Amino acid sequence: MQIAVKNLIKLGVFPKSEDAVKDPKGIEYIDHIQALIDRIKLPVSNDDAVGLCSILRNDEDDYFGLTQNLLQKIETAPDWPIKELFVNNNNYWMNVLKRRARFVW
Repeated sequence: MQIAVKNLIKLGVFPKSEDAVKDPKGIEYIDHIQALIDRIKLPVSNDDAVGLCSILRNDEDDYFGLTQNLLQKIETAPDWPIKELFVNNNNYWMNVLKRRARFVW
């Protein structure tokens, strides 16, 4: 697993955008997450994709577009879509990924 992916997983689910705006260090945190996402080398491995899917928020908040950037990285995994990730998974962003992958299935 890539170091940038491991570090993102350690940080966990992105906070709400509104909380980041209120936090005096929110911009620094956003920049840190963006830098980690930018360090992810493509294509990601299947393990990277699975790990990144685990940190997706379960609401529409895309954290200033960073979630969309993450989705694009996830979709480069060699075996994408990884169907097992979608079984009994009602996460908002997983449903977005599922809709985007429907042409592959």
